[in-house]
Amino acid sequence: MKLIQCVIVEDEKQTRNFLRSLLEGYCEDIEVVAEAADVEEAVVAIKKHQPDLVFLDIEMPRENGFNLYKYFDSIDFEVIFTTAYSQYAIKAIKLAALDYLIKPIALEELKEALGRFRDKQKEPKDYSSNHKLIETTLKSNIPQKIALPCADGYIFAKVDEIVRCQSDRSYTLFVLENKEQVWTSRNLGEYDNILSEYGFARVHRSHLINPKFIKKFVRKKTSVLIMEDDCEIIISATKRDELLRKFFL
Repeated sequence: MKLIQCVIVEDEKQTRNFLRSLLEGYCEDIEVVAEAADVEEAVVAIKKHQPDLVFLDIEMPRENGFNLYKYFDSIDFEVIFTTAYSQYAIKAIKLAALDYLIKPIALEELKEALGRFRDKQKEPKDYSSNHKLIETTLKSNIPQKIALPCADGYIFAKVDEIVRCQSDRSYTLFVLENKEQVWTSRNLGEYDNILSEYGFARVHRSHLINPKFIKKFVRKKTSVLIMEDDCEIIISATKRDELLRKFFL
């Protein structure tokens, strides 16, 4: 079985050693081929070893982790970000559908991230658009797009053009303003955490909606929202009063 070759980019030696010990001691099929203490060292190590995966710290001296991408014409490695803080940076990572670990790193979360990495290896490798999306998001308080993992890569959808999201077990259906439908292999709760900051409302445990696209509110014993795509969504009884206060009163 081919080993997953990885590079650890982290300015604190103790943290580098700890992550290496977790990877080599408890994770299967992992080979740490290099370590780097800053972006400059990371660029050299990545170009030399051509790793499959980079564990990338965000906050480092001189240049933060996001600056790594400007040194590459194309990105042919996956990234798992590591950070102790910077909530806005985490928001950018989530919008780009990339992975991250909060320090101090827990073994189970590390294994889960590696599991998601292995799943991604079954898809075509094209990470450049995700990283450009991070850069755009960090430069602006206005969300631009969200990366939606699909069967053959990613679809980049404008946040303000998402009509609604619908849960189907561990999958989520996105319905866009142009009528396009996109299925993703992530659950609705994850998207609720990301999109609630931008005004989206969880009106039912199976439905997350963009209020911009509400066409009609039907007030009856079981209240219903009719969206611009003509989908009728039952409003959860526990959400009804909150929704009325927020959008209709």
